[in-house]
Amino acid sequence: MDIALLNEGTYPVVRGGVSTWADQLVRNIPEHRWHVVTLVGRERASVWEPPANLASTTLVPMWDPPALTLGWWGRRTRQRRADVREALRQVWRAALPYGPEQNMERLRPALQELARSDGPPLAQLLLAEGSTPALLEAWARHRRERPYLPPLPAALAAKTSAFADRMLAVLGARWPKADVSLASSNGPAALLSMARLWQDGTPMVLAEHGVHLRERYLALAATGWAWSMRYTLMAFSRAVCRLAYREASLVTPVSDFNGRWAARLGADPTRIHTIPNGVEPASFPLLPDEPAEPVVSFVGRIDPLKDLVTLVEAFAVTRGRVPAAKLRLFGPTPVGNEAYRARVEARIAELSLIDAVVFEGPTPSANPAIEAGQVVVLSSISEGLPFTVLEAMMSGRPTVNTDVGGVGECTDRDGSCGVVVPPRDPAALGNALADLLLDAPRRHAMGAAAHERALANFTLQVCAGSYREALESVAAGRPFRVRPQPDPVRPAPALAEAS
Repeated sequence: MDIALLNEGTYPVVRGGVSTWADQLVRNIPEHRWHVVTLVGRERASVWEPPANLASTTLVPMWDPPALTLGWWGRRTRQRRADVREALRQVWRAALPYGPEQNMERLRPALQELARSDGPPLAQLLLAEGSTPALLEAWARHRRERPYLPPLPAALAAKTSAFADRMLAVLGARWPKADVSLASSNGPAALLSMARLWQDGTPMVLAEHGVHLRERYLALAATGWAWSMRYTLMAFSRAVCRLAYREASLVTPVSDFNGRWAARLGADPTRIHTIPNGVEPASFPLLPDEPAEPVVSFVGRIDPLKDLVTLVEAFAVTRGRVPAAKLRLFGPTPVGNEAYRARVEARIAELSLIDAVVFEGPTPSANPAIEAGQVVVLSSISEGLPFTVLEAMMSGRPTVNTDVGGVGECTDRDGSCGVVVPPRDPAALGNALADLLLDAPRRHAMGAAAHERALANFTLQVCAGSYREALESVAAGRPFRVRPQPDPVRPAPALAEAS
């Protein structure tokens, strides 16, 4: 069977998070051929060693507009441009409705029209036409019922539609045929999947790691763009995400939290089946001891979603109670996030923590970061089911985490397998870290309980097996149900003795 794995900015051009999940699936379902299709920004080279069953890799530069080579003559080209122009009108009418319009009934045929595989490339058609006139028309109609909305200047509409058009252009991407597609997120990756569904009937599975729409809300709120631009782009993204949930044969969120978002946005509850992430126990054996010094470890990319500013502020609270404490930050600074890192460093200096906080840089795996700390911390404002928490649990390290996504689900919320605190609350996070650093018996008991819970619920064997059954079921057109999990996978005796 051929499986298309559709990503946005992840595998195989970056490491960690969703990329780890993707590589695990390809390697641990070796009997099928995989075709990876990834929407990329600046990253253009694979950083993973391709497994033998990876049949092809297609990188689609989402933000690079093509050179305008579209001919301005010929009846067929003129007709196709007229069809695209009308489709764009319907897309924006669906995103910005007026009266009792049925958004999904309007949006689906419009996107199907854009996804047609005949005629000139869609990216060039969109560059030639653009959706600015359609957006201005839809905004004017939308405002009739919402007089509180401001006018939308043409220049701002052009900037807004340029973003939306680049997202729509992925409907015209070309990639190998497959028996089933697996989109690793909603949004642009799901558009890739829907295009192929409409073109040749390839069934679609939608895996939700972080909730795409929620993360778009957070990202747009941080841009400082004009309110009307943010409003319009969110309406557009929401319409696309709602349609994707409806079109998917199966939605496989990594947590029940994500599944509730999918249901609220229109996914059929009978098609939602949670498949948690999993880690390989042999790769994260139970650690025999901990550092002698009070060290807190973070592992992840330097990114606003990880909210390292709050972590630094929380650590200042921790240092007030544990003066010898250190904070070690393991992970890369992605291209484009340099300004955010500078902001974190400035906050470190403002709080006089320069000697207590260390940027360790990228690490080939999470193991060195987990081993380095008495406690592992997660300070994110949005997550799905983060590998760093599962890996720390499998290694027997206690964790303090913000209560986002499925984090509370994997730590069981009762405090025995990990601590959860509200996001963006430095006092709660800092005091929870100090409590654990000052209480060795509690740390050790929590680490042991977390290890047992990870073995029972979050192994790679269970995750890959569930996806194998899901993909095979959808490709064959038969129902899928998550099977009861097997008994915990225990380390081999030699490994247990070594750990």
